[in-house]
Amino acid sequence: MALPPLPERLHLSSPPKAGRTTYALQEARKHIQDGNRVIWGSEEMPDSTRFSQLFSELDISAASRFHAMNTGGEYQRAIEEISRVANILPSVSLVVIDDWTPAKGRVGTEAIRAIKNLSDSMPEDCNLILTSASHSDASGKEEIAVKGRKDVEEMEFKTWILMREHADSRRTLKTEGTEFPLLLEEEGFVER
Repeated sequence: MALPPLPERLHLSSPPKAGRTTYALQEARKHIQDGNRVIWGSEEMPDSTRFSQLFSELDISAASRFHAMNTGGEYQRAIEEISRVANILPSVSLVVIDDWTPAKGRVGTEAIRAIKNLSDSMPEDCNLILTSASHSDASGKEEIAVKGRKDVEEMEFKTWILMREHADSRRTLKTEGTEFPLLLEEEGFVER
């Protein structure tokens, strides 16, 4: 069983240290290998060691098609700028907003509005990935609570959950009705 195809709009959520940023970086690498550009928005750059492992096989000119933008500060303005750049640069096929939800508290209406505007303004044939941290659902209604899930699903995002059930490299990617057993290796995720 291969990794699932990327939906046009994806909300990837996981508990801390399960590998959601790595999964998004692996998707970014695929898009760059296909000759396209990727825009990566986050408050912090991905871990430099993990980034180097995933992008080591790309030549320097290919790696230059990875455009990192900071979402810190005025969030809505940062997301608007990402949208603007995605529509100006040629061959942008993927935009990633890493850790789009706040670490504490609920997702604010401004952030939800910014993501809706971004999704609505994306170039044709451009995927959008949002990543977020999830946590155990204290209410017991679901196994895992995903911030902003209802809001982005109303925008037609698919929600996938990446689980780390063991203290090793085994992971499970839960999509709509299908579970994919994965291993997290230096080069990224592979089937197990």
